[in-house]
Amino acid sequence: MTALSRPAPFDGPWTGRARHLDEWLRQHKVVVSATTASIVSTFCGFPLDSLKSRLQSSRDSPSIGRLAAEVVREEGVGGLWRGFPLPLITISIVRTISFTIYTSTKRILNSVPSTFTRPGPDQFDVSASSQLSSRSSNLRDSVLSEKKPWVNVKLGVFNHNSASDVALTSLLAGGASGSVVCIGSAPFELVKVRRQLEYQIYRDSHPELFRPPILPSSAAPPTQAPPFVPPTTLQAVRLIVSTSGIKGLYSGWRLHFIRDTFGTALYFAEYDVMRYWLGRRTKAKGTLEDGDKRDGSGDVQGDLPDWAKHWLPKGIIPFLCGSLAGVSSWALIYPVDTKAQQRALSGLEPRTPTAQLRRLVRGTDKDNPKPLLTGIARLYRGLGVSMARSMLTHGLLWTIVDAAGSWIETKPFERLAANENLS
Repeated sequence: MTALSRPAPFDGPWTGRARHLDEWLRQHKVVVSATTASIVSTFCGFPLDSLKSRLQSSRDSPSIGRLAAEVVREEGVGGLWRGFPLPLITISIVRTISFTIYTSTKRILNSVPSTFTRPGPDQFDVSASSQLSSRSSNLRDSVLSEKKPWVNVKLGVFNHNSASDVALTSLLAGGASGSVVCIGSAPFELVKVRRQLEYQIYRDSHPELFRPPILPSSAAPPTQAPPFVPPTTLQAVRLIVSTSGIKGLYSGWRLHFIRDTFGTALYFAEYDVMRYWLGRRTKAKGTLEDGDKRDGSGDVQGDLPDWAKHWLPKGIIPFLCGSLAGVSSWALIYPVDTKAQQRALSGLEPRTPTAQLRRLVRGTDKDNPKPLLTGIARLYRGLGVSMARSMLTHGLLWTIVDAAGSWIETKPFERLAANENLS
């Protein structure tokens, strides 16, 4: 047996399976990373999201600590995660689809049509394969099995390594992602808010059960309020449909569309621009030069700028940028989010976004409108807890997405198989 015909070291059947698994992970890196990050960040941030919904719909202005204490006292610790299973599934699906649309749109915008012709199977000399090393054979299989994107369009625009092109690309990609995802996520968002507030709805709809009546001493003691039995998610959906029909699942959809489209566009643009300012560059041709054109396939973290080298560790960059992008983008559209939450809770006839915003700021009494500043302050009720929730969830989201993507690029299963063979 010649040297060329001998198999490469540790090139056994398990190594081959490991290579195929690593290749599958590489081709589905966005899906795997986004799903993993969504599950973890959703679980950690859901209690704050629940408190935010309660603050936005509350008639009073309780502090976040007092509200959390009331929820735990009346509903138990599980009340902070009320309605959690549905968001765990839907948010993970929505964020995975959102990241997929976002990365695909960036690739479509940035990629330049190539003149390279992919080789066909008949162009490889199969008879000479026995003279090739195992590594060359794997390279051939990788070329032939390269997965073609579903939408193979390459516009070649906004692809220079500059902050303006990065911002424009991410604005368009984020807006496309938010507008498409909103079509499917609006009903789930409505059900999530209703489930988070179902105890409050029950308490407000039965005030006589929670207000101790004033009775003479000779009267019989009042009947005790029946225990609250929360409906299941399916029962909550059926209640909405039976009350308002299928269209009831899209109550306040226009507000959701405005919020998700502009909020997602700002969110991705802010994150990518901040990462660009902190040294992330294209990985085209394995370089980090500013003159390279981006192809939408991904970027890598380069050296930090001089002003950040001495105080900012590279490891916290994804969390920092994700937190700031989540807080700043959603703070700008927080009034729309507040009104969307209240529309989800109400059973009113649909109104235009302008009319709904005017009612919230100036009140329902046209003859005696509320002061303008008081109304604007109501729009931002619960902003503090919303900012804390955004910082936590989006910081964790991008940290895990970045870490999972980097882990996939290291071919973990092939390394594991090689270590097993070594032992």
